[in-house]
Amino acid sequence: MRVLFATMAARSHVYAQVTLASALRTAGHEVLVASQPDVLDDIVRAGLTAVRIGEDLNIEEETREANAGFQDDRNLGGLAMSNTRHDPFPWDHALGMFTAMTAMVFQNVNPEPMVDDLVDLARDWRPDLVVWDPLTLAGPVAARLSGAAHARLLFGPDQMGRNRTAFRALLDRQPPGLRDDPLAEWLTWTLERCGGSAGDMSEELVLGQWTIDPTPPSMRIPLDLPWVPVRYVPYNGPSLLPDWLREPPRRPRRLCLTLGVSLGEATGAGTVAASDVLAAVDGLDVEVVATLPRELREELGTLPANVRAVDFVPLNALLPSCSGIIHHGGSGTFMTALVHAVPQLIVPDMMWDAMEKAHGLARSGAGGYVDARDVSPELLRERVLALLDDPSYAAGAHRVRAEIVGTPSPNDIVPVLERLTAEHRTGGAERRPALEPPSTGGA
Repeated sequence: MRVLFATMAARSHVYAQVTLASALRTAGHEVLVASQPDVLDDIVRAGLTAVRIGEDLNIEEETREANAGFQDDRNLGGLAMSNTRHDPFPWDHALGMFTAMTAMVFQNVNPEPMVDDLVDLARDWRPDLVVWDPLTLAGPVAARLSGAAHARLLFGPDQMGRNRTAFRALLDRQPPGLRDDPLAEWLTWTLERCGGSAGDMSEELVLGQWTIDPTPPSMRIPLDLPWVPVRYVPYNGPSLLPDWLREPPRRPRRLCLTLGVSLGEATGAGTVAASDVLAAVDGLDVEVVATLPRELREELGTLPANVRAVDFVPLNALLPSCSGIIHHGGSGTFMTALVHAVPQLIVPDMMWDAMEKAHGLARSGAGGYVDARDVSPELLRERVLALLDDPSYAAGAHRVRAEIVGTPSPNDIVPVLERLTAEHRTGGAERRPALEPPSTGGA
C-alpha cells in the first residue's frame, strides 16, 4: 500500500503518528508524512519521508496568544471541547462550539494553500490510505478527492467524536430553516473549491471511515463509531540519555515536573505559574526533575535545592525512575505516564481535551488534578504528598498500564488496516509504476 499521513504542524502531533507510520513502513508499505514546514525536520529525524504542504503555521505562538487571551475562562468562545459545563449539550452551546472551532481552529490549522497542496499530492501520488490527525481535516478532503480510504488517528480521548455525534443529534431536531452546520458548510465549500462537489460531503470527513484509538479502554469515550484499538507506544524524538539518569535518584523518590507550552510562564500569565509549582515542592524529600527552558530558569532565579532543572529529557527514559509526575495535560505526557504506571497530578488548561483526561485519570484512580483556577502552592503541595504517599494511586496506574499492554501494538494492527483499506478505497489502483515522491523537506 501507499500510505499518506497528514498531521498538524506541531511537534507533539507529529510524534503521535510516528510509531504507526514506522510500523507500516517496516511492514513493507510506502509511507509519506505531509505537513507544513514547521515540523518537516521533526518528521525526517524520526526516519520518515516528509512532504512540504503550505506555509509555516506557527502554532506555538498562536497557542500562547490564545491562552493569554482566554486567561481564566478557557470555555470562552466554545473552544473547551471537554464540555465540562454542559451535559447534555444545549443547542445554543453546541452551535457556538462548532462555529468557534470552525472559524478559529479548523480553518486556521487547514489554510487554503495547505489544503490545496495536500489535495494535489494525493491526486498525484494516489495513496491507498490517508491517516490524519483529528485537527487536520485537509486529510479526509484529500482522501475523498483521490479515492483513498482514510482513518483518524487520535492523540487522546475522542472529544470530537462525542461532541460531533451530540451536535448532529441536536441538529436533526431543529426546524429545517435553522439547521446551521458551520463545519459541514466549510468542508463543502472546500470540496467544491478543490474540484469536488457538495455530494462529496459526509460525516466521514469529520469522523473518518474508521478511527484508530490509543486511549486505554477504561478511559475511552463510548461511541457508536467504527474504531481500531492500538497500544500507545511513546516516541519522544531524537534524544541522548543524560549521564545523571543512569545513576540512582539523589533522594528516596523522584518526581517529574513538565510544564508544556501553555504552562511555561513564571508569573502566571498562562494556566499556572511555574513559581507556584516550584514552591509547592520546595523542601520535600524528593528529587524533582523539572523541564524548564533556559529563559524561564533565568526569570525564576534560584531554584529549590531539591530541583534538577533540564531543558529536555526523554520522558520515556525518565518516567520509569519516577514515583509521580506533575504536568499540564498534554497528550504525549499523559499517555507516556500511563504506559509506565506513574501516578499523575494534572493542572489542566480548559482547551480541547485536558479536562477529559483529568476526569478520566481521577476515575481510574491513577492520579488526580487541580483546577487551574484554584491553584496555590499549599493546595499543590497537599496533592503532591497524597500522590506520593497514597498507594492507591500507584495501584490505579498499574491497572491502566495492564490495559495498555493488553492492546494490540502498531505492528499488530497493520493487517487490520490493510483489510479496511481494501474495503473502503475507491481509487489508488491505477497509478504510475515508478515511485517518485514529491520534494521532501527537512534537509
